[in-house]
Amino acid sequence: MFDKEFLKTLTALYVEDDITIQSSLGNILKKVFKDVIICNDGAEGLSNYKRYTNDLEVEFDVIISDINMPKMNGLEMIKEIRELNPDIPALLTTAHGEADYLLEAIKIGVTGYILKPIDTKDLLMAVQHHCELKRNIKIIAQNEAELSEYMEFINTIATIIKVDENDNITEANPFFCAMMEQEEDELLGSNLVNYIHQDSITKGFKELRQAIKNGETWKGKLKFITEDDDVFFLRTTNIPRVNVDTNQIEGYISIGFLADEEEAEKKETINKAKGNILEQKHKVLNLNKQVKNLRKRSNDKSGIKDAQTTIKLLKEAVESERRKSHELQTQIEYYETEVANLKNRLENVAGYEQVKRVDSLKKVNELMKENALLKDKLIEANAEITRLTPKQKYV
Repeated sequence: MFDKEFLKTLTALYVEDDITIQSSLGNILKKVFKDVIICNDGAEGLSNYKRYTNDLEVEFDVIISDINMPKMNGLEMIKEIRELNPDIPALLTTAHGEADYLLEAIKIGVTGYILKPIDTKDLLMAVQHHCELKRNIKIIAQNEAELSEYMEFINTIATIIKVDENDNITEANPFFCAMMEQEEDELLGSNLVNYIHQDSITKGFKELRQAIKNGETWKGKLKFITEDDDVFFLRTTNIPRVNVDTNQIEGYISIGFLADEEEAEKKETINKAKGNILEQKHKVLNLNKQVKNLRKRSNDKSGIKDAQTTIKLLKEAVESERRKSHELQTQIEYYETEVANLKNRLENVAGYEQVKRVDSLKKVNELMKENALLKDKLIEANAEITRLTPKQKYV
């Protein structure tokens, strides 16, 4: 099926000495292609190719040429052009009586042949096929170049290791070697389990293995340990490697980004939050003690009215503190969920990775500030309770 949009992006060099064929086919090509440069013989075709590419900076996508022409035949022209552009697709239109030229055409690498009388559909399909092939090769080359640059950058900020089906390390990039404080040849052949901290063996690494076994990608945090018992955390993405011949899983590639900073921030936030909860509980207990003491004092009839008023105020204060404590507990649970979610939002993308990490740390700091404000409000509430509590006089 024709890809009209793709064909409309092509510029063709069409060379034909038969004016009738040239006029008929040339008009069709002009309607289908972006641009068509028409020439009467090989010499004119070569001259125009050089002029358009050098002086006018036109990039030809395909050559369509007759073989047997005056001054310079199609094969000679294509041979000359191929020295300037080895990859340009070249299609020859040929009659049955020109079979002697085919051997030479093969030698110079002519892309294809179209028999006369020319079937326009066959010609356009051939042009589309060979030009798409060239375009795809170009795209692949560009992607490989971009991937190479990307991998070169990733190697400076992430660990990359290849592991076989038995968890033996087969490749390790310099970043991983630096983190493990070992040379690559010391790591190769050793089992990855030796470098996974016991805290991650029973859960994270077990899940990783099962996911790879199922042919699935596993993402998660792993805790590593060096020979000197230094530990570090990596947020890893582990991708199965499949043998193209057997379709069997032969290991996986693990890409990891350091997560030590976010782990420290998470622990600090949670510890502070837990400390605040304990503090609120102590406040509530103290208020309850005050209520009980006031109830005892209320047995004295001379002070019963003041005591009842104070008890009522303190009860309200206690209930208020309980509500605040519950709200704080809810906030802390929310913080823990937020901190857990923040780590999942950090994607494995180079520069973007660093920006996201900064944003995440800012978010954690904002949560900590909000928690501090809640603490200040609690202090203000307690001060208000103290102010409202009347001083007792005893007879």
